[in-house]
Amino acid sequence: MPIRHYATLHDYVQANRCVTDEYDDVPLELIEGNLPADLIGTLYRNGNGRFQHQRVWYDHLFDGDGMIAKFSFDGQSVRYRNRYVRTAEFVAEEQAGRMLYRSFGTNLPGGFLKNALKMQFKNTANTSVILHGGHMLALWEGGWPHRINPDTLETIDRYDYDGVLRNQFSWLDSRITPEMPFSAHPKLHPKTGVLHNFGTVAGTKQRLVLYEVDPQGKARIAQAIDMADMTFAHDFVLTESGHQVFFLTPVAFDMPRALAGITSPAASIRVNRANPTLVLVVDPVGTIHRLTTDFCFVFHFVNGYLDPTNPSMLIVDGLMLGDYPESAAMKAYLAGNLPDDQPSSRFVRYRIDLARQTVTHEPLAYYEGELPEIHPDRVGRPYRYTWSIGRPLTHTMPLFDHIVKIDVQTGEGKHRGDPETLPSEPIVVPKPGSTAEDDAWLVYLRFHAPSQTTDLLVADAVDLQTVARLRLPHNIPLGFHGLWLPERVKTAVPTLT
Repeated sequence: MPIRHYATLHDYVQANRCVTDEYDDVPLELIEGNLPADLIGTLYRNGNGRFQHQRVWYDHLFDGDGMIAKFSFDGQSVRYRNRYVRTAEFVAEEQAGRMLYRSFGTNLPGGFLKNALKMQFKNTANTSVILHGGHMLALWEGGWPHRINPDTLETIDRYDYDGVLRNQFSWLDSRITPEMPFSAHPKLHPKTGVLHNFGTVAGTKQRLVLYEVDPQGKARIAQAIDMADMTFAHDFVLTESGHQVFFLTPVAFDMPRALAGITSPAASIRVNRANPTLVLVVDPVGTIHRLTTDFCFVFHFVNGYLDPTNPSMLIVDGLMLGDYPESAAMKAYLAGNLPDDQPSSRFVRYRIDLARQTVTHEPLAYYEGELPEIHPDRVGRPYRYTWSIGRPLTHTMPLFDHIVKIDVQTGEGKHRGDPETLPSEPIVVPKPGSTAEDDAWLVYLRFHAPSQTTDLLVADAVDLQTVARLRLPHNIPLGFHGLWLPERVKTAVPTLT
């Protein structure tokens, strides 16, 4: 009987081997199934291309240099291209042949003397990619986005939306945080086509800054909300009704230690688990509601909408972590070690009653998961299905080695995975002319542990069965977030209904 090889943390490390090659429009080898003839468009994915630089390993999952992967589908074949985002920091380090900048979770080698007072951090441009207002942007929540040529993937420039992202609150604020952050999880309003986003801005005051970008690409600051303390949010919810929802976990950066170079910003974070999580809701007219819920941290939300039966009730679904994932745990994870107390993210439904000013929550499904996706036409609206990487609660392996489908109306779930593989975030691609919410394909990457290779998969969104599998010419890390553009969409704004 052959020995079964299960994907382990060692395989996760191998899946994230550094990418050294950049390919130009090469065909992918079809090794299983057949490509759907009407699957025509382009998949873009962003994520870490490498987790080390000049043999120095990054200490945090979020610090790797961003690399865009492009997969062009014509109904018969798939062609592949990849490029690192040429940020100013990336170019300077490539020319110097060594690390020059601190990152969110990684200090320069050489101890605190090499890091003291060095507060220019690397913009890794590694988290997601969007197309809006005629611009393709590689996003990173700690600073400005980078414009990318959607055909060649060449980096055009560091983009500040014609100065809107330049900090002009005061002379001192502009020195403390000259580049105002633009989150990696913007949301497109399903009716107006306006892109909404946010940034947490440190300065003389701590601010949560809300941005709006119209369909032509013109940006403005919609609101700047003063916060009593430093806040951290990775994602947020935008509903069709125009409500914006933020879960702000009580964390604080130990800025003296970070400034002195004793620790990285990520490692300086201190979590106050005795305090509740702030649920901040901004309604369509700009009124701010401040509510609280049990201490938690949510990296990613699934979706949110106004309850059709109750105009004061917001439904918000997310992947809830019972604790904040600390920097030491991230470093251990990248090294192939899993701490015993590693928090898990579970599907949870929150009900936010703005009339009663209450927040309640309940399990949405008995699964763990991350990197959730839904049908693109259901963002901000009532919906039925979500897909993610994950596992049932009864699963004993330490990694999210399954693709999961959750019916949020019934709480039922199904999963499909191979114990020899590790999948990436599944992008939902509706089939042409489809009317059912799950009449779609899932497109994602999958690392195959025995062969140490990365494949591109197309699966049926109904039953998660593989439709086609293609082999990449090299192994690439599974990355974070992606974008599907139908064939009709080039550099124009997608048409939404």
